[in-house]
Amino acid sequence: MESIDYIDIPPCATRIKSSSTKSKPRPHPTPSPIRTSLPHQPDNSHPQPTSLLSPTNAALNFLPSVLLTSVPTNSPPDKSNKRKTSQQPLLSVKDPLSLAIMSANFRRFVSKVGPVFWLQDRVEEIVMWRRGWKVTSTWIAACAFLCYFPRLLLLLPQVAVIAVILATYKYTPPSSDTSPVQEEESVAWQANIQAIQNLMGFYSDAYDAVQPLVLNLTHRTSFTLPLLTIVTLSLIPGVVLVSLPSLPIRIICFSLGIVPLALTNPHVQSSLLILRHVDRNFCWLRYKLGLESKLPLTTFVQRLVDDNNLSDSCWTAEMREVELFENERHLDAQGGTEKSWSKENLKSDERSAWTRGPDGLGGSVRSMRFFYLSNLTFTLEPGWYFVQTEDWRLDVDAIWAARGGDSNGWVYTNDSWLDPRSTNTGGAATRKRRWMRRIWYNPPVDS
Repeated sequence: MESIDYIDIPPCATRIKSSSTKSKPRPHPTPSPIRTSLPHQPDNSHPQPTSLLSPTNAALNFLPSVLLTSVPTNSPPDKSNKRKTSQQPLLSVKDPLSLAIMSANFRRFVSKVGPVFWLQDRVEEIVMWRRGWKVTSTWIAACAFLCYFPRLLLLLPQVAVIAVILATYKYTPPSSDTSPVQEEESVAWQANIQAIQNLMGFYSDAYDAVQPLVLNLTHRTSFTLPLLTIVTLSLIPGVVLVSLPSLPIRIICFSLGIVPLALTNPHVQSSLLILRHVDRNFCWLRYKLGLESKLPLTTFVQRLVDDNNLSDSCWTAEMREVELFENERHLDAQGGTEKSWSKENLKSDERSAWTRGPDGLGGSVRSMRFFYLSNLTFTLEPGWYFVQTEDWRLDVDAIWAARGGDSNGWVYTNDSWLDPRSTNTGGAATRKRRWMRRIWYNPPVDS
């Protein structure tokens, strides 16, 4: 069998001679090279772990695949709409979505994010008064000094560099530590992963808390236009007010910076807790303000937010409130710390971790995970449904108990779940608190 280049010609075929001049033989086709952008190679100065079955490697190898399954695949952008300029792409689209890039960048990020969480812990210690009143008061005094001389803010970079150099003057790193990057499976590496996990949870909680308020700015609720009118009308008086030479701008800036620190003071927090319980006794004042006399002020504010998110079908339907009680027992072997309270310490012959009533009765509660309240559910009567726009709300005021509860709604009792009190004193062995959620009635359609 004859062949021309790479084409096989059968024996029964007849070759047709070309009348034109002999053309040069065609070269074999070669595939064009494929080019993809690759991430920066990670620093290999530290040895990689030899065990591929370690828990850390298993988690890191599994995490990118989980993230990729949750990311929607987008169609490639239209090249005809791209501007023919030499502008650099945005950081969010610089590299294509790839498992290799995500895995490499995640490993690099975990090994180098330690200083960020160190700074976060130091700021939290100062803001929450964790290191005593002297440290926080010093920072308050520095804030007051900068508010009185705002031009000194331009010198903060130089002051920060000098402070870092002086703070690390006597610091001598170990001889084996040639880089601040942590090795995988080390204590610092796992601490960074734990901090990333907690930061993701905090961001999600903050996003869920702010989202109902942001909806009023995006024309998704009926409050957007009235809010726009009020803000527009207040703009002109605001411009006149900030233009007055007698406006104490330094005092205002100082007050705005001190108010968050003052609210997080432990003594102020305890005073606010007392005022919150005293608020229940001023029924006549709340009646004048149009509030329900038996509803705590904090619960009333949360109820306004929940009512704003209700759908039209829930708003016009009959609504009720159901409750659950969370139960825990104290373990004497661990001392009096908060960690010694746990649902796992409950005895086998007593109430479960979640019950329908305060006495431990009232039916069973199904739950995939105890710490995720959205999975807590039980059977409702026909026609009744949980409000989907709301979750379980904690009764921090403990209005169901005669003596109330602590700042987290816990009511402490003895070993027999009797003698309720609001503080963990007198040998309390058990505690419980209430969670509430609203349900609405949708009558079934007769078949």
